[in-house]
Amino acid sequence: MFGMSDPNQTLSQMVRYFEEERFEMVEVMASEFTSMLLTNKQRDGAMQTLLVKGVRILAEVLSIRGKHKLATQATSVLLRERKKLEKILTQTAPELLSKLTPKEQDYRTVGHVYAKAGKKSKARKFFQKASKEIQYNLAALLALCQVDGTKTKHAHLLASAVQAAGPVLLENGAYYIRPEQSLGCQIDPILVVLETCERQHPSCLEQASRIRKECEEIASGVRAANERLQSAMDSLQPKHDYHEYS
Repeated sequence: MFGMSDPNQTLSQMVRYFEEERFEMVEVMASEFTSMLLTNKQRDGAMQTLLVKGVRILAEVLSIRGKHKLATQATSVLLRERKKLEKILTQTAPELLSKLTPKEQDYRTVGHVYAKAGKKSKARKFFQKASKEIQYNLAALLALCQVDGTKTKHAHLLASAVQAAGPVLLENGAYYIRPEQSLGCQIDPILVVLETCERQHPSCLEQASRIRKECEEIASGVRAANERLQSAMDSLQPKHDYHEYS
């Protein structure tokens, strides 16, 4: 279907089709792309990187298209080939290790594939792994609570992550909680967990009411839409009125 003379170009095309939601085309391309790379047993770091990116797309697109068995198989290949890539880079180009997609992100991808396949305990395992990779990993903890539903035991951990993440931000008409070092989340799914969890830990309702209060303050103009940015800008303002000394 496509030449492998330029696998980088093929991968870029797949990413573009994925963004355009042309999922059937992406599935065909990603299946062929990863199969061809897997048959090449002499892969260097560059080829292994392309393979990992291709398998990641394949796992996601199979999951989106409801092919859950194939999707979970693809996640196993993703984790295996990622491990090989880390080994190759450790030996040949250790400076590139930090450029890899964060491991927690791949764990979350795998978790979501298992969750969609209805395999809750597997999904839970990978969301927990992701949450341990970064302290206060909001996206992983939210996903973990969502797998468990209202009976979740982890809502208080989500509340701690929400507290550590700082103030609510308004971006493009939507409210977010966003830690400085990791992925943020829109507030609606967070509020659902914090307000409906059955084991009502005090911190859950505390953080839910803080979020609601800050949203109201932003909406009424009492609070900056992005307090973090505002305080950074304020710190650039001169602290004194220099006319005092003239």
